[in-house]
Amino acid sequence: MRDYLTVFDLTYGAFDFGLDAVGVWHWHECSPNGQFAWFPEPITSRITAAIADRLQHPDREHPG
Repeated sequence: MRDYLTVFDLTYGAFDFGLDAVGVWHWHECSPNGQFAWFPEPITSRITAAIADRLQHPDREHPG
């Protein structure tokens, strides 16, 4: 992802990935100003909490 940002001269990029039914990751896009806050509450709070939890506990098993 760092190489992608460098090639396109971006300082930030919100990369969107999807996980299919068999566990294969797929890259969808990179948005230089990606946001998720357009979701209605309580979805936005749940996304924020999930991101914070993953950053604080990267080795913890997370539901898939």
